[in-house]
Amino acid sequence: MYEYDVENDQYNEIFFDDSSRRNSVSSRRSSRFSTTSHFSRVISKSGRLNTFQVKIPRKYANYFKDLGNTLLNIRWRWIMTALCLVNFASFFLFGLLYMWIAYASGDFDSTDDFCIVNTKNLTGYILLSIETMLTIGYGYRYPTEKCTLGWVVPLLQALVSVGIQGALVGAVYVKIAKPFTKNSLSIFSKKAVVAQRDGKMCLMIRIVDLTGKISIGTNVTMYFIDKFGGDPVVIKQIKTEPFGFLIFPVEIVHVIDCESPLWKVSPFDLLTKPFEVIVVAEGLSVITGQASQNRTSYTNSDILWGHRFLPCVHFDPVKQQYVINYKNLNQLIPFDTPLCSPQFLNSIDKTELINKDSK
Repeated sequence: MYEYDVENDQYNEIFFDDSSRRNSVSSRRSSRFSTTSHFSRVISKSGRLNTFQVKIPRKYANYFKDLGNTLLNIRWRWIMTALCLVNFASFFLFGLLYMWIAYASGDFDSTDDFCIVNTKNLTGYILLSIETMLTIGYGYRYPTEKCTLGWVVPLLQALVSVGIQGALVGAVYVKIAKPFTKNSLSIFSKKAVVAQRDGKMCLMIRIVDLTGKISIGTNVTMYFIDKFGGDPVVIKQIKTEPFGFLIFPVEIVHVIDCESPLWKVSPFDLLTKPFEVIVVAEGLSVITGQASQNRTSYTNSDILWGHRFLPCVHFDPVKQQYVINYKNLNQLIPFDTPLCSPQFLNSIDKTELINKDSK
């Protein structure tokens, strides 16, 4: 039997009985799973950033200084809570203001000449405040001609209401339109593959833009994070080949050469060394022109060695059109690929060339 030597990137022949082989295999499996399960994704499959910031200086002060970004980054439950609390506070404060105007005008002592008619308690003034913000006219409760401030305050409250509703509705719209949503899952292929392409080892993913969010000026960038050596803080950019524009599903290809972080990665490393490949796709929408960004990640368990994507675009000679079969978008087929790292494969090719030249 042959065992892979990680340090020398080669296979060594070993001999042992069945019991020792079973113990060795089980120990390698347990160590493999204990090693890889300790690490989690930096970027989730849906594109969310899996980080938690601690000991930020003046953290809460910065939240209030930049309320716009705070509203856009908090969860939906806090957006709805803020919407309810701000409106309730506005109703209550303007209700108190109406009550103060009525008290200053002598409504509580008068019997026939009122500034605000048909109410003399806090509940009534709060209802007047709600009617001012949520209706187009007054009914049972309203300010009279005697009450000058009673007509100035509704105007002020209407302006405040427009500001509150405009800010919160705008925040809700931008939050819905944010690119980091579950739509990222429909843009990238579920798996990445490593196989030979034009005689070179390549890492490939498939990308498709069904909604046209990134079809203008599309830019796709890959990053490599090695989690085997310690803290996953070293990020290396992976170069990709130009791919044109997204009129149909295309494959993003990274040629694994001597400058690639995957140069020494072998099939055995996919099982033992945890790493992550982050993919970021940016571009403009063909409908709104709005810039958008989608991202996902592929860990070593998401990368399949010796596979290629099944073709999903073909030409129909009858209709004279290109047909896209989205059923094959994530379909893979086996492909003959050397079971060694690109570095080791390159050394073998050089050795064969040297032997040919010597002959």
